[in-house]
Amino acid sequence: MTAVATRIEREIGQLPLEDMLLLHEHLLVSIHEKEDASPLDPAFRDEIARRVEEIDSGKAKGVDAFEALKDM
Repeated sequence: MTAVATRIEREIGQLPLEDMLLLHEHLLVSIHEKEDASPLDPAFRDEIARRVEEIDSGKAKGVDAFEALKDM
């Protein structure tokens, strides 16, 4: 982690919990916006489309995430 990030982390630790939670929410939104803006590899996009099609057609079945985690 950079020196700036370390300093920010230290300062965040001194914030009231409510401010920390609001900052956390803002950071998550910002991260997702950046991820959405970054281009995906065409092969990865094709794989996502193939898997979505398999789920939509009923060829593949999803599992409950919490159940899957229990099985790990």
